[in-house]
Amino acid sequence: MNNFYKYIVLVTLFIISIFALFYPIDVFSKKGIELQKQILIKQAQTHFENQLNTRKWNASYGGIYVKPKKGQKPNPYLEDNILKVDENLTLIKINPAWMTRQLSEISDIKSFHFRITSLITINPNNKATPFEERALKYIDKTGEKEYYEIDKESNFKYMGALITTKACLPCHKYQGYKLGDVRGGISFNLSNTEFTTVTSSIKNRAIILKTFVLFFLLSITLLIYKQLKHSEKLQGEVNRRTKEIESTKQLLQKIIDTDSSFIVLADGKKVIYVNKTILEFGGYATLEEFKEDHEYLSDMFEKVENDTTFVQTYNDDIYWIEYVRREQSSQKLKVCIEKDGQSRYFRPYAKDIKTDDKVLYLITFDEITNEYVKIKELEYMASTDVLTKLFNRSKLNDVLKKEISLSNTVSSALSIIFIDIDHFKLVNDTYGHDVGDRVLIDIANIISTSTRTGDIAARWGGEEFMITLQSTDTLHASILAEKLRTIVENHTFSIIGKLTISIGVTEYIHNESEETFIKRVDKALYEAKESGRNKVVIK
Repeated sequence: MNNFYKYIVLVTLFIISIFALFYPIDVFSKKGIELQKQILIKQAQTHFENQLNTRKWNASYGGIYVKPKKGQKPNPYLEDNILKVDENLTLIKINPAWMTRQLSEISDIKSFHFRITSLITINPNNKATPFEERALKYIDKTGEKEYYEIDKESNFKYMGALITTKACLPCHKYQGYKLGDVRGGISFNLSNTEFTTVTSSIKNRAIILKTFVLFFLLSITLLIYKQLKHSEKLQGEVNRRTKEIESTKQLLQKIIDTDSSFIVLADGKKVIYVNKTILEFGGYATLEEFKEDHEYLSDMFEKVENDTTFVQTYNDDIYWIEYVRREQSSQKLKVCIEKDGQSRYFRPYAKDIKTDDKVLYLITFDEITNEYVKIKELEYMASTDVLTKLFNRSKLNDVLKKEISLSNTVSSALSIIFIDIDHFKLVNDTYGHDVGDRVLIDIANIISTSTRTGDIAARWGGEEFMITLQSTDTLHASILAEKLRTIVENHTFSIIGKLTISIGVTEYIHNESEETFIKRVDKALYEAKESGRNKVVIK
């Protein structure tokens, strides 16, 4: 959510919370004030009921006669207003209205007083005050039986309606009143000091509570606001860092993708990530396409015979990644991958990357095709006779050592054929070394085309050639030797015409030395030459 809208929501929640919490405070405050008002009303109603009961008592006797106070005159508005008991005692008549007025006069104290009144008065002393006039008009208009109000000085004023009864008619019927009419009322003025104190206390408490609530809400809102600002700042920092990380990631991705080496991330067996270089090498657009064909990277590895430094899926029963990690420092490991029908060579390096819950492996493959091919060319040159393209003597010695070791180990037969060109010096002297070289090449070709795949032929030196025959005894070796001698004898060489060769053949004797083995075949060749040449001698 946008930060602006978050602040709008926060302000909205703050306002709603104020209303939600202020409302019950106002309700309870109003109920408290209303309760105090009802107490005042109840007090006024009680006083009014007392006056009504007193009037009923007076009316039930049709008025009462009492001894007048000094100077007190009878009510001129009453019939039979005096009663002469004897010469010394005359009583005057007190009706309910006069009794009420007299009671009000003697009860006129600071905190409480009442009086009887009417809109149409018989006694001018009962003329209505402005409040009483408002109250009587309200009662007359609405039909209510009471009216009250609190003035600006916080005085509680109450008016109770006086209903015309049969006892009232003798005095008031000429005024037009009928039974049930409101002919006036009794007003009460009560001191509401306690009411004002209590209601002020309620209002003050409400204000205090609202202040506390407001302060509390403001504190919460400010805390949330600060948290939002802090979150906004953190989010900004996170966004900045995320951009930096993304930028760094993109930069690293570009660096990795521009690296000419293959870079692979695996979880031990399955590929997790490869760089763009390997994707383009394999002709893939995405990692997913690559993984569809090569869930395991070793699927791409080609097998190379007779070279244990080339990594396969399993090497010595060890999975290739672990094998590379273990052997990369002690061996020059290689991987062969075919591309467009051509072999490409790579040197693998593996490094483990430990995360919180697992170990990943970062493997790089540096292409060494050019170097490997050059090394192979150098090795070939170092082991091959330049002229005849057969192995040279040094290479044959290495091979012979291995063949002798194998023969001793498995007790298999091993034979060698030693060839020398008859009168070769005469060829060089007569026709020149170029023609002699051509003869050597032709002889080498005859040997190469006549021997088996596993047989190793080499130029031993000058016009001498040697062939090692694994798993071959002297009988079969002599057959090959005779075949070679016959082919050469029947071959017509360019310029010189006919030529012959002498051959010595021998079989390896278990556990004898290489030197002894070579000397024996050399003797066989010497005998062939000394006994007339163009023959095969077996030793």
